Amino acid sequence: MLHGCNTIAGQEDSKFIDLSKTTKFIDTLLIDRDLNNWSIRALSSFKQQQFIIRPKDNRYTYRPNNPYGIGFGVGTKKVILDISFNLKASEENPTERYDILWSFFKKNHLVDFYFQRYKGFEVTNAATGETLFREDIRSLSTAIRYMYMFHEADYSIASMKTGLVTADKTTFSLGLGGFILHNTQSADESIIPIPTDGSILTEPVEKFQGTGVGVMMGFSSLIVLPHNFFLSLNAAPGIGLMSKYVTTDEAGYQPKQPVIHQLGLSMILGYNAEQYYINLAISNGYYTTDYNIGDDVIFGYLNAKLAFGYKLKGKVKRNWKK
Repeated sequence: MLHGCNTIAGQEDSKFIDLSKTTKFIDTLLIDRDLNNWSIRALSSFKQQQFIIRPKDNRYTYRPNNPYGIGFGVGTKKVILDISFNLKASEENPTERYDILWSFFKKNHLVDFYFQRYKGFEVTNAATGETLFREDIRSLSTAIRYMYMFHEADYSIASMKTGLVTADKTTFSLGLGGFILHNTQSADESIIPIPTDGSILTEPVEKFQGTGVGVMMGFSSLIVLPHNFFLSLNAAPGIGLMSKYVTTDEAGYQPKQPVIHQLGLSMILGYNAEQYYINLAISNGYYTTDYNIGDDVIFGYLNAKLAFGYKLKGKVKRNWKK
């Protein structure tokens, strides 16, 4: 999954808007020094964070531009490191973004973390069909989720992404866990567009934010398919409480309804051959909560990665010295 560092954070406003890294998901101290256990990877990615506001009888959808990227990486049975560069759909109205997504899986324990900071959103008005770009809208979303799986698998779902591990049986597991998340959306003027006909359907909102905690349950499966294919399906619904605050152009208020609902979904479809592997990984998560500006506000993200890996097995004659 993706991981950033301080040097990358300093480049968030560069021409390459999105520079992100995937990092360790098993044991950071157990680096495999045998190059025959390594692979090199090429990848394409799609990353999008969006939110939906439904004030009274309308619906506004906020999506970033230029969600596509390409990159490269290396992988072992213990570690996978990918670097991806964002591709601008056009020079006009680019979204500035910074994404970190990280996952750790060992035995019964699964930890996910993400941090996403975006500036510049395309706003679609469902009532009129109009779309405009707002470069002043900023969004910050971060969360950490932990899941304890009741069944300890012989291999992790994450390790299957490296192409260096072969599963010989189908497995299913249930789990329980919890999450902590924070979300902030802000703008220089009202995030919800003010109608041009002069009617005020909702009070101008310049910022809304919330921090929540909750519990969740999860389902994880790894299905072994014929001809070296495999499929992984995972789901994690949850419920929690959130402390929220809405800032208007004059003052602000604290919404009374604290409940939040969240759902995480992911899928991996892979093919593992003798010398190479291909896998498609898709993860989608969202949560909803009430900010007293109509119906629930919906926050969501979608990440997809298509990776092609070439194994160095049999191509390297000498091991690293320990």
